[in-house]
Amino acid sequence: MSLGKSMMALLVVFSVGVSDLLAQQPDPETVRKQINDACAATKGARDEVGRVEDLAISVEGRRIPVRVYRPKGDGPFPLLVFIHGGGWVAGNLNTHDNACRYLCNRIPCCVLAVDYRLAPEQKFPAPLEDCYEATAWAAKNAAKLGVDSTRLAVIGDSSGGNMAAAVCLLSRDRKGPEIRCQVLVNPALDFTRWDQEDFPFRLFREYYLKEAKDATNPNASPLKAESLKRLPPAFIITGEKDILRGEGEDYVVRLRQSGVSANEYRQRGTGHLGPLWAAAAPSAEEALDLSIGVLRSAFQPGK
Repeated sequence: MSLGKSMMALLVVFSVGVSDLLAQQPDPETVRKQINDACAATKGARDEVGRVEDLAISVEGRRIPVRVYRPKGDGPFPLLVFIHGGGWVAGNLNTHDNACRYLCNRIPCCVLAVDYRLAPEQKFPAPLEDCYEATAWAAKNAAKLGVDSTRLAVIGDSSGGNMAAAVCLLSRDRKGPEIRCQVLVNPALDFTRWDQEDFPFRLFREYYLKEAKDATNPNASPLKAESLKRLPPAFIITGEKDILRGEGEDYVVRLRQSGVSANEYRQRGTGHLGPLWAAAAPSAEEALDLSIGVLRSAFQPGK
């Protein structure tokens, strides 16, 4: 399989070394196109699911687009809220369509993918608030969606992993919804570690945060939270060669110290999965299948 220029863009943006592209301080639309094209270039097999429906949630005068994937069969199904990656600046319902279908069929569960507002046009906390509001809406409208609100989990990769973790913090602090499990894949969890001039993803932080002090806000950097008590059990997947690996592994340690069940898996030889995860490409199947096993267990009735 020839991946062409878009795959080269993937390697530039998500490599462990210094990214030539980001070092050039490109405009957001250029970065957005490179990442989205990379997702399209790496697609694996596309699963057929029972039903797919695009909806729009109305919240405080704005609309949050979501896509609902339902497996075949009769519900109510467990509900998995899917928060896509893309450096807060890229990704959409189409870039991560394959991953959502893969999870929907194999768990099986209803998957609700959130098309949150993107940076830098909409900076922190706007994208996160969309993710939280969509999660809360789904729990409140469980009957309409044909899901079991007592079996709710969140999953996200990279920047989506960052916001999935933050959604769990917000759900705890805002008294709902109740989340049974969080799965974070290559998550970004501490912006205060991104200060080096040659840090590959530093430009994404500049896109997302309004001001420097936001880097210490726990809703932007969950590792900076004063307390991680009473959070949902977590499963965190890191890549051996991913520059973000330490953030995910340190989060596991802190969760355990706070009395939260947390497990981790470090994929040998892998870097930042990025669009490979989005596309459910063969090289991302290990991370996808590990997530499926964890979520199947978490979704068992009465657990």
